[in-house]
Amino acid sequence: MKKLIAIFSLLSTYALQAQNVGIGTDMPASKLTINGTDPDIGMMNNGLANSFFKADGFNLRISTAYDNATGKLFLGTKGNDHFAIDHFGRVSIGTTSNFDANLKLNGSSPIFGFLNNEVQKGFIRLGGDNFKFGTYPGNSGSIIFSPKNVDKIWIDDNGQMGIGTASPVSELTINGSNPHIQMQHNNVSKGFMQAAGDHLKIGTNSTNTTGSLILQTKLTDRMTIDENGLVGIGTTSPSSALTINGTDPILQMRNGNVDKGFIQLVNDHLRIGTNVSNDFGSFIVRTNGSDRMYVNHKGQVGVNVVPADFNTSLSVGEDANGNVGVELVQNNIRRGMFNYNGVNTFLTSNTGNLYLYRNSMDPIVLYSDGNFTIGGHDKALGYKLSIHGKTIATEFTALAYANWPDYVFAKDYKLRPLSEVKKFIEDNKHLPNIPPAAQIEKEGIALGDMSRRLMEKVEELTLYVIDLQQQIDELKKKQSDKK
Repeated sequence: MKKLIAIFSLLSTYALQAQNVGIGTDMPASKLTINGTDPDIGMMNNGLANSFFKADGFNLRISTAYDNATGKLFLGTKGNDHFAIDHFGRVSIGTTSNFDANLKLNGSSPIFGFLNNEVQKGFIRLGGDNFKFGTYPGNSGSIIFSPKNVDKIWIDDNGQMGIGTASPVSELTINGSNPHIQMQHNNVSKGFMQAAGDHLKIGTNSTNTTGSLILQTKLTDRMTIDENGLVGIGTTSPSSALTINGTDPILQMRNGNVDKGFIQLVNDHLRIGTNVSNDFGSFIVRTNGSDRMYVNHKGQVGVNVVPADFNTSLSVGEDANGNVGVELVQNNIRRGMFNYNGVNTFLTSNTGNLYLYRNSMDPIVLYSDGNFTIGGHDKALGYKLSIHGKTIATEFTALAYANWPDYVFAKDYKLRPLSEVKKFIEDNKHLPNIPPAAQIEKEGIALGDMSRRLMEKVEELTLYVIDLQQQIDELKKKQSDKK
């Protein structure tokens, strides 16, 4: 070290005398000029090579010597070390310890600044516990990541990031041919987001055979699409194409942000309808693109017809085949039907009897054998109509089974002599061919037959009167002849 000081002292003295000093040249171009083939200045410590300066072709080398196995290269100012390179080539700025990175920067919010034509453009900075990588204010440029020297990721001056595009239009814009974001677990693809043509796909990968797509709010699972495509809202175990779970869950429909219709499960009941804020809307069921059933805001029901706005609870219109009717089916067998065929209206019982009740009393019954009762269930044997109670009519027509008794006026009709009639009445206490009172009290009166019998007696009586009139006329004539 003393020798080195002596040399520098000699050079200093020589420099004072000659201004510029040249070693290996008689034409020094600076205070000290060293010329040669790869000339160097070597430094030793206790006889051991320590470090050197060397012109290596066009390069200048400043380094520790090869034999200096652990020495570091330091740069500093005012006796303070600021820059160090250890024997592994690791660089530290602002620190000389813990060489655990290829480049380490230490300080109070240390920063790397990048300038272009003396104008600050970008920086790398440690701010407290935060690592910042960005551009300076006034720089409209972007931060660009370029693997293999190809620009791939941009962060523009508005903080918007573009992947595959230098012109992001949102906080994150991804551009490419069907670009996607892939998520993996333990290096196995599990889920992805992809723009496929005009479609956005969010889902699980084919390698994920049991995973579900789950949407959360407040870290709580809200909606699940399982591996079979079944959707669950409020449940992670959907059992159908759409399963909704909750306390009285409701599916609400709005128009113009106003509640209009809903589907709701209330305890064990399913409600489908319109909201109270929907004053005049109807609930409509459609098939094959046509309205089939209506329930209007008054609760009136229409099947194949809009219910009329008057006092009807149910209106039935014709279907696509022109049929109008209500069918009653049990065990897939038609039991009864109420229908209209375009001309007439029918109420039909296909099996059993047809009942019409008033307050569950006094039924009108049409029996399967074609007999009919009014006011009760008991039907008289052998009669089509049985009425339990009084009957009144402004007009009544009864037809007899046999011919009407005009046969009395036939020439071959044998009219009983009045003496014979008198004898029959005295013996039987009723007219011939008229049932006795006891029989009528027991069996009633067949109106048609009784009308025929009574007409028979009227016609016989007429013949008796005519005969008497003839006798009277003959007596009058005889009396007149005697005078």
